[in-house]
Amino acid sequence: MRVLVSIMAISFFGSLSSAQAAVVPACQVEDPPANCEEMWAVIAHVRLPKQPIAVIAPNPRCEPKFSGIDWGRTVADGFLAEVDREQLEKLAIDVSDALQRKLVPQIARHIRGDAAIFIADYFSKLAPRAWSLSGYDQALCAPVIAAVPANATVRGFRYRAWDENRGEMDCAAGSLECAIGHSRFLKGCASRPAETSMDGITLYTAIFQNWSTDRAREGRLIIFFELPAGQVPVSQI
Repeated sequence: MRVLVSIMAISFFGSLSSAQAAVVPACQVEDPPANCEEMWAVIAHVRLPKQPIAVIAPNPRCEPKFSGIDWGRTVADGFLAEVDREQLEKLAIDVSDALQRKLVPQIARHIRGDAAIFIADYFSKLAPRAWSLSGYDQALCAPVIAAVPANATVRGFRYRAWDENRGEMDCAAGSLECAIGHSRFLKGCASRPAETSMDGITLYTAIFQNWSTDRAREGRLIIFFELPAGQVPVSQI
């Protein structure tokens, strides 16, 4: 039964868009965890351009308006306004990519204020006054958001950073920067992303920073999860 379900799921996900196809059997992920045959993986990612001006501050921050946004609650509210509970409870999707590529306008239209501005600008604008006495003190920031089925058992998380020059590299828990350099997941996301669970939808959010002046970067959040026997996640709305 497990093999049959996996074959059906691979065929199902292969027919979806590239954003939605970010949900795969866990054994397809590089260096999968033990007992991956029992798991799925959702791979969420967000792309940030290279920073226009070098950061001199040793601990760059996000733009103040960005830091004040509760991304999990804001995005969950958008889904709850458009998607019925039965669908939400089975949903596994790369939310960040779908928002950044304008693939879910029915959800995005419910996101307003500063969050809507950041999404519309592809998270690529810095506040006009981003200088401190020590130099430029802001990095580009974006939320990496994944939806996981409400009845899933989450088995693990991974943080990665990617660029076209160095490929994909780890972002180790507790490190100041990802191994790729000039990027990181903010403190507090090192061991576990923030969880938002309400009215049938479950989202996990981590904040990715990029301050490389040479390369655009992708921040990637991989979540491994297990579902009750015979169930498969839904990745379209």
